[in-house]
Amino acid sequence: MNRIITTLMACAALTLSGCGGHGGHDHSEQDAPAHEGHAHAAHDGHHHEADEEDGGDDEGHSGEIVMKPEQARAAGVKVETLQPAAFQSSLRVSGQLLAGQGAEQTVAATADGIVRFANTSIAEGTPVGAGQTLAFLSAKDLQNGDAVAKARAAYDAARADYERAETLVADRIIAEKDFIQARAAYETARAAYEGVAKHATAQGTAVKAPAAGYVKTLLVRQGDYVSMGQPIAVVTQNRRLQLRADIPTNRLALLPTVGGANFRQAGSDRLHRLADLHGRVLSYGRAVSDGAAFVPLTFELDNVGDIVAGAFAEVWVLAASRPNVLAVPVDALTEESGVKYVYVQVEPDAYVKREVRTGQSDGERVEITAGLKAGERIVTHGAVKVKMASMSAAIPSHNHNH
Repeated sequence: MNRIITTLMACAALTLSGCGGHGGHDHSEQDAPAHEGHAHAAHDGHHHEADEEDGGDDEGHSGEIVMKPEQARAAGVKVETLQPAAFQSSLRVSGQLLAGQGAEQTVAATADGIVRFANTSIAEGTPVGAGQTLAFLSAKDLQNGDAVAKARAAYDAARADYERAETLVADRIIAEKDFIQARAAYETARAAYEGVAKHATAQGTAVKAPAAGYVKTLLVRQGDYVSMGQPIAVVTQNRRLQLRADIPTNRLALLPTVGGANFRQAGSDRLHRLADLHGRVLSYGRAVSDGAAFVPLTFELDNVGDIVAGAFAEVWVLAASRPNVLAVPVDALTEESGVKYVYVQVEPDAYVKREVRTGQSDGERVEITAGLKAGERIVTHGAVKVKMASMSAAIPSHNHNH
């Protein structure tokens, strides 16, 4: 009996062992790994396709900014091969534009009277021609009367006295001295009358511009009373200007070597080169007054039409030239948190951002003292566009977020 029970238990144990081995083989060793491998492969394949669609393969090496040539052209990006060249030593200072000597003339009243401008549109900055009437002066309604009429009356009386004295002196009725006095009075009255008569019009005594130019300053207003000789306006020809640069006293040794300058008028983005304006060094201070911090350096130049006398300016004073200097245009530089960068083209469609250290600037180009080497291709125009492209490339595509 015991032997029969033992035999049945052994058979049951063998049966259970066979079922467990079969189930573990089907699910643990084959089904589960096969499923996991399939899922991983599918995920990897999807991620790769997303990268290709996003253009990730075009970037090549890390840090490169991809910008297709046609995109660069459309954005106005320009590239220049960096080569050493002569570069003038420079000093950046403040300055002011001044009217040239002899270029301004004051218009004075030619008679007493009330001012009435010939044209109500005359204002500071109005162009005028030589001999153009600026205003009329009238004293007809004043107590002193019209200046032309008074001068004519004085002239007629002096002429009558002179003609009578001329007859009397011939007959030896009056002394020679009295005749000379009568002649002098006549000449004086004639000069006074002719002086006002040549400006006389039906509207009053005309005041004319002495030369062609621009009205720089109006010194009176419509309806003001003026006396003969009183300044009415200042007319400037504005053809030659002066540029005064304020040189710090600790840089006086630079003055004898100065040969030119570049400048930018306050409120303007345009850089002017003195060499393009027939400019030259006019003079510079050779002594320092007590307590003075600056010495004036004065240039003379042609006015190109958009330069305003009296305006302040940013000036780059140019001195001796230095050979074999690496320099880039000012527009090639970008700045972040006080650090300066340029963009270097490493492939026709790829750029990298490079930190650089700078030296002197002439307002047009900047000396590079570290960070670049000759032969590299530098973005000289449109650096901001390349920077924007790098910022947009740093933002991940929606296809990558799963």
